[in-house]
Amino acid sequence: MTSPEQIGKAIDSATQVVMEESAAIKRLVEVTRSEAFEKAVHILLNCKGSIYILGMGKSGLVGQKIAATMTSIGAPSMYIHAGDALHGDLGAIREGDVAILISKSGETKETLSVIPFLKDQGNPIIVIVNEEASSLASSADVTLPMKVTSEACPLNLAPMTSSTATMTLGDALAAALIVARDFKPENFARFHPGGKLGFLLTASVSDMIPKDANPTVTQTSTLREAVAKLVESRLGGISVLDNEGKLAGLITDGDLKRIIVDGDNGLLDKPVKETMTKNPATINIRATATEAVEIMENRKSQIYVLPVVDDDQKPVGLLRLHDVIRSHM
Repeated sequence: MTSPEQIGKAIDSATQVVMEESAAIKRLVEVTRSEAFEKAVHILLNCKGSIYILGMGKSGLVGQKIAATMTSIGAPSMYIHAGDALHGDLGAIREGDVAILISKSGETKETLSVIPFLKDQGNPIIVIVNEEASSLASSADVTLPMKVTSEACPLNLAPMTSSTATMTLGDALAAALIVARDFKPENFARFHPGGKLGFLLTASVSDMIPKDANPTVTQTSTLREAVAKLVESRLGGISVLDNEGKLAGLITDGDLKRIIVDGDNGLLDKPVKETMTKNPATINIRATATEAVEIMENRKSQIYVLPVVDDDQKPVGLLRLHDVIRSHM
């Protein structure tokens, strides 16, 4: 049975992993600010074909993640196991493609063995390696060092810090490409049409608001009249119109609760303009689900009912957070 003392040491070791990997990531700022990193970004930007990422073991697993991330931002990428590359898979790499080779030591035999083929075909080579004086680094067009001083593994054997540093460099390259290519959320949505992410990026507010449900009152209507419509519509809110039919304010179930708590029942027979929320947050009917959720959530106090307006600021309905959730179910 493991003793409490042993568990305590285990927790200390786990904490050391987090501290060591955090420190390693901070050291990579020096890399992302380097001429080598900038050159790597230019190579990837000018790639006319695909990006091929090669590695072995844990480096290979991280390479698969980097390839998936690159592909998702419109930079077609594939991972090839360095061992399989030597047995036919190199045939996938064509002129105009870029190769990213990953190896902590820079002396992995299988990874080194693909260099002659890549050189002969003229493929630009970017390497992510810890040993800058290694054979792999000396053969590269660009070397991006991991800056790992030791593995966070208690035995200093299992790749932990090095795999984290490699993944971070891959993410850094992807982030640079997103900005350099002016990649937009709508571009991202094209490659993520399924699941929650695709829904949020592509669904329109007009597809989510309850149909034929646009309860409104005027500013001169009484709060009592507004309450009656609130109960009837069951949408949790009601739009208040000005003389031109534009949105002037909003009354929600929450407003009524506050009035009840304050005990001022006399407000029920007064014009709704005295209790409404003036100039409430709104969303255009052509906006996406993502924009709606950001408006509802990214504020000091979240809101659950959002007036939907047309280009003339006239209300066309109410969007509830519930509607966004239900539309994705």
